Amino acid sequence: MPHKLSEIISWPEQREKAKTYFDSYGWPDNRNEAWKYTSLAHLKEGKFTASSDSAPIDSAQVIDSAAQLEGFYVEISGSAVQLPPQDALPNGISITDITADDNARAAAFTHLADNHLLPALSAMHQTSAIAIDIEKTDSAAPLPAVILNLTGSNKEGACYPFVIVRVHKGAEARIAEIHSSHAGLSCPLMVYEVADDAKLQHIRLQAEASYTTHLGLNQMQMGKNSQINSFAISMGGALSRLETHSLFLGSDAELAQSAIYLGRDRQHHDITSFVAHEIRDCASRQLIRGVLDDKARGVFQGKVRVAPDAQKTDGQQMSRALLLSRDAEADAKPELEIFADDVVCSHGATVGELDENLMFYLKSRGIAEEDARNMLIDAFLVDTLDEIEDPDFAAFMTSQINRWSLARR
Repeated sequence: MPHKLSEIISWPEQREKAKTYFDSYGWPDNRNEAWKYTSLAHLKEGKFTASSDSAPIDSAQVIDSAAQLEGFYVEISGSAVQLPPQDALPNGISITDITADDNARAAAFTHLADNHLLPALSAMHQTSAIAIDIEKTDSAAPLPAVILNLTGSNKEGACYPFVIVRVHKGAEARIAEIHSSHAGLSCPLMVYEVADDAKLQHIRLQAEASYTTHLGLNQMQMGKNSQINSFAISMGGALSRLETHSLFLGSDAELAQSAIYLGRDRQHHDITSFVAHEIRDCASRQLIRGVLDDKARGVFQGKVRVAPDAQKTDGQQMSRALLLSRDAEADAKPELEIFADDVVCSHGATVGELDENLMFYLKSRGIAEEDARNMLIDAFLVDTLDEIEDPDFAAFMTSQINRWSLARR
């Protein structure tokens, strides 16, 4: 369980440490337990270079759909960063380009798990870095910050954007991540520091090019009485792994973390999560759903760790996968590691196919077979979508699932 945070060292030392780690371990294959179901052996011969291209025109569909999120936009295209003017931002919000600020980046990296592939890749090759600070104000929750990762169409290119979001004490934040890179390798690294009494509404969409390898890490750190409601969809890329590390550092905090992966052709989607309950009286809930067609493969690895002092912990996780093809494959590895005795924790995983009796019933009522299949898929996903508290975020993510369904027909 890589919940131990990095030590405080200078940025040059951090980069050297990352290089030493990567040189020692390299790209993991399925002999590595943490990567048992998602081998990166295909990257061993790849020669990726940092890309500064802008996104190709076919990203316009993603950008247009994001327009329904009436917020302010931060665009990260390779090594370029486009920030909105400070006077255009809502009260209490500031955004800073820290790409050239070694001290700021070194400080941010203390929030990340030590000796881990994805932080090491980011430290070695980081192409762009920004910090978003959200302070408490007397007004309602601000418009969402929409972070667009839109690196261009070079298959040999790679992008390593880094974003740290600091939600200060008592503040409320709404953040939407949209990853539509067309680089060969996309490695976004996101750090969310949610302070005491703060609240974060968060969504993440991965809709990258069909040839992209997406390796994303979200690190979430929670203070006392804080709340995070997070929802992710993985639907693009050739191989995609979204890893989320959540760390409770204050009591009475609540985490709701859900995700959906949607796979077709030969796509590979991996949702991996680590939840570290280090403090008592905290609750976490994870709902994962997957829909797989053709020869796609889906993976869920979820681990909840309850420390000895984390009494009164409530930690729940449930994964379900729906196979639309006999050639599709779903793997699940839920784990609990409990060192306290006064807890309520559970996990579970199921894999199944569409119910033939329900299909027959719908078709007998005159509903076309494809429409009946889509109705059952929607019913399978609806409880997970209900986890999204923000109505605008819920509408946006629902529209992305509908777009995937239309493309599958």
